[in-house]
Amino acid sequence: MCTAINETGGRHLFGRTLDLEYSLSERAVITPRNFQLDFLYEPPQITHQAIIGIAHIANGKPLYYDAINEAGLAVAALNFGESATYLSMRPGTHNIASFELILWVLGRCKNVREAARLLSRATVTDDSFSASLPATPMHWLIADSSESIVVEPMADGLKILNDPYGVLTNEPRLDFHLTNIKNYMSLDVYPPHNSICPNVKMTPYSRGMGAIGLPGDFSSASRFIRAVFLKSHTLPEENEETSVNRFFRIMDNLCVPQGCVITDGEKAVRTVYTSCADTETSTYYFSTYEDRRIHRLQLSDTLADSDKLFSVPINNAQS
Repeated sequence: MCTAINETGGRHLFGRTLDLEYSLSERAVITPRNFQLDFLYEPPQITHQAIIGIAHIANGKPLYYDAINEAGLAVAALNFGESATYLSMRPGTHNIASFELILWVLGRCKNVREAARLLSRATVTDDSFSASLPATPMHWLIADSSESIVVEPMADGLKILNDPYGVLTNEPRLDFHLTNIKNYMSLDVYPPHNSICPNVKMTPYSRGMGAIGLPGDFSSASRFIRAVFLKSHTLPEENEETSVNRFFRIMDNLCVPQGCVITDGEKAVRTVYTSCADTETSTYYFSTYEDRRIHRLQLSDTLADSDKLFSVPINNAQS
């Protein structure tokens, strides 16, 4: 359970919620330009775009959940449990394991078009990182300041789909969400008009009634609709600070309080963290379930030019 949003109205902001019943000691991580990126099948990248986001570090390698690079390209991985199909290594294509995809794309590409062109020749392989970290079924939202695409690994190869809303949740496939949203075309921020019985005088009894029918549950389909509505109607802000605050206010409506979603294994899902990256300043903001304070990490020239990972733990207590 996760929700990702690409915001292109004014500043380019990109962020997500990570909704899980467990944590893997996530950290805010900067991968500098000169930190060598090694892949199972592809040649290593000795130098590349600097990358900043949240990742689990395993065996010295950052396994990113979402990140941006210094060129302004952003990627988030979201669970795609029913439909994702990873394939065996295929000669003649770029072979990338699912846990490598964010690093591979952000290290090489500066925008969505470059990413789409690169991925059109790629195979996402079924390799696991380790026995304790098996391949997780994912699809990816890839975005820049102009457009968004969704990449879905299917049995007949990668599907690269235009996402006009700049929103992604989880299963079902994106084409379902693009059809399902048509059921909510009547949602509005203005008071409703009496069209049920025009001959009877009728006025709204409350503000906000134009959005009656906006789904409030935590399913992926409902979160997709809610994210599109909130993103489309929340008023834009002028500067980075107020724009980031607006973004987090939107994401607050998509978070999962612990105990409201229980897995089959009797585990409570919660929003482990919420992120918002400003690609214009290469600044990554995040808050956690336990810590409502928004933390800020910026990709400085000194950090970007290094050859060593830089990381900071994310707080698990209110500060």
